[in-house]
Amino acid sequence: MKGKIVRLVATVLSMLVVAGCGYHVMKPARGGAGPDGKTLEVSIFANRSFRPNIEATLTDIIVDELVKREGTRLVESGGELILSGAVLSYGTSAVSYTAIDEVKEYRATVTSEITLRKSGTGQVVWKGTLTSTQDFPAQDDLVVQQNSEEAAIREICRKLAREVYIHLTEDF
Repeated sequence: MKGKIVRLVATVLSMLVVAGCGYHVMKPARGGAGPDGKTLEVSIFANRSFRPNIEATLTDIIVDELVKREGTRLVESGGELILSGAVLSYGTSAVSYTAIDEVKEYRATVTSEITLRKSGTGQVVWKGTLTSTQDFPAQDDLVVQQNSEEAAIREICRKLAREVYIHLTEDF
């Protein structure tokens, strides 16, 4: 009997913790999905890293992320808000090894700087430096290795794009 009461109390307490965990509905994006209906222009990012075309990948994935969000109004030019940025760095490092001391897994890291400005005044609405990582397996075949690294870069860009969207929707 005592064990049943303890389990019941534990269940009730866990339900109360889950119910009060602090989740809330996000506000619409300031970059175009807000009630004021502002339009958002996304400029092609600059590349200050040594990895070619990473800026194009990041820009494309950010645009895709914003387009799929309901209410976001993207325009090619002349937006009331302009989202711009730069890929500051890209690097890889070994993160795990086999028993015979060969690299088993790498970690790719991308750091970018993102700025949201009002187009008329140039006033900065939001600015931040975002970093994301993704692990990918080491491969004996160079082509397969490069494909794994490219897939890791795309996943990093997706993470960064989601983070950009979250920053645009926060009440900062």
